[in-house]
Amino acid sequence: MTKKTLLIVDDEENIIKTMIRTLRDDGYRIVTALSGEEGLSKLKKHEVDLVISDQKMPGMSGLEFLKKVRVTYPDILCIMLTAYGDIDTALAAINDVGIYKFILKPWDQVELRITIKRALEARDLTVERDSLLDKVRAQEIMLRELEKKHPGITKVQRDRHGTAILKL
Repeated sequence: MTKKTLLIVDDEENIIKTMIRTLRDDGYRIVTALSGEEGLSKLKKHEVDLVISDQKMPGMSGLEFLKKVRVTYPDILCIMLTAYGDIDTALAAINDVGIYKFILKPWDQVELRITIKRALEARDLTVERDSLLDKVRAQEIMLRELEKKHPGITKVQRDRHGTAILKL
């Protein structure tokens, strides 16, 4: 299993250091940025699985940053951190940006670690689902081509229990 990469974006270095300490034993590769602009720059250089961003930052807000992430990198899951329980921001983050979770500061370390683990598991399941759907589509194309060459080859006769009936 490859090491998952997290991008942590917060204008407060102490928050970033605390988060790194919280997650250091979980085996993640951690990339950090002190602003939304720097975060976007880091996304161009690193393959990131999950973004964790503060909401209130000078310049580009967390919401603006995560909207840009969603447009440019739609497969990356996002978590928003904020010290302010602003319901309008939370709704915008969930509805407009599609963030995975909205977490209030100060966060519970165990809850944060579990949330990150579950988010990454959800992402893995989505990637696996998409891969399986691609395989199904490829097989459907192959079956259509076979049916064109050999009409009726894809038709299967079954008994009342669903068992395939083969005629020799």
